Amino acid sequence: VVRTIWKLDEQQSALQGLGYGFWGEYGIPGRRYCTLDDPATGRRKFQLHCFDQENEEIARHLAFRDYLRANSLMATEYDAEKRRCRDIYPDDSHAYSDAKADWIAAQLPAALDYFVHQGGATHGLR
Repeated sequence: VVRTIWKLDEQQSALQGLGYGFWGEYGIPGRRYCTLDDPATGRRKFQLHCFDQENEEIARHLAFRDYLRANSLMATEYDAEKRRCRDIYPDDSHAYSDAKADWIAAQLPAALDYFVHQGGATHGLR
């Protein structure tokens, strides 16, 4: 969470200097998506989903994360969905993300409900 997204944009070259890929919104308005891969193996080490402090997507991301952490069955199903999408689109991360979007959207109401009942902040959620 950043105070203003444009300040983060000003630091794009610094993040890239640390080895991060800076992908911009990458399908979610107001987000900045950054990744860091291991140079030796090419495997993903970190991914950052950066939002302005007022962005409603923060609660959605946290709700989904917390829901999966609390529900091992859903986490297992999500893992299976990600593998399915990876197998369909092994070389296209955009198509992979698009392919799993419907599954995530179907789980989001339950995740948000869980989040609210756990005391999560839902300011601005639609």
